[in-house]
Amino acid sequence: MQIDVKDIYIRPGYTSMRKGINGLVDTVLGCMDMDPLGGDLFVFCGRNRHSLKMLYWSGDSFWLLQKRNLRMTFAWPNSELEVLNISERELSMLLEGIDCWRSNPVLDAAKRVK
Repeated sequence: MQIDVKDIYIRPGYTSMRKGINGLVDTVLGCMDMDPLGGDLFVFCGRNRHSLKMLYWSGDSFWLLQKRNLRMTFAWPNSELEVLNISERELSMLLEGIDCWRSNPVLDAAKRVK
């Protein structure tokens, strides 16, 4: 299997992590005003910033990936003014818990080990 992603887009603000494929497709179409069948990867973040979901159309079906991190929160823009296009490197940093805008991990104060 090979995933050939054209572009990576994140939806600023939070998205309900209860949404499945159909709900996220509706978000891409309605809120983001984009084509979910175009070969792009769409990334969404939950309200508490511990969960991410990614939606990708592989040409014949959708892929839905989820990552949940209980030790750190994901860095995420709060403004819902515009969809952000990010690079593969920035996505990799985001998935590792690194804030690519500030280049440091964002630790959840409640989960820090003393």
